[in-house]
Amino acid sequence: MNIYDKAYELAAGIKESDEMKRLTAAGEKIKGNEDARKLVKEYLMAQMQADYAKLAGQKQDDKTYEHLQELAVLVSNNGDAQEYLQAFIRWQQVAADLQKIISDAMMQGMDVLELDKK
Repeated sequence: MNIYDKAYELAAGIKESDEMKRLTAAGEKIKGNEDARKLVKEYLMAQMQADYAKLAGQKQDDKTYEHLQELAVLVSNNGDAQEYLQAFIRWQQVAADLQKIISDAMMQGMDVLELDKK
């Protein structure tokens, strides 16, 4: 078995997956809908900022929370934006699952390098 051939097979499978097809189709829709595209970008940026603040141990302020809630309402009222974000979130779940599967396989045999756990 050639591992590179398998990697290319996986890449082809990703491109043909239902999740990627949905994300691509939804992306095409928002390319033609400037309001939806801007809304998606703004929502994702606000969500990312909130996530980074949380990871940094910062307390979420009411202003940030309210802004995200307002954006969520706007997204829910824009079919193209909502469709894209749903496809995007689903794709992120699939990508995280794939990354874990591959990472676990790549770590096999490296467990001897772990420090003793006490």
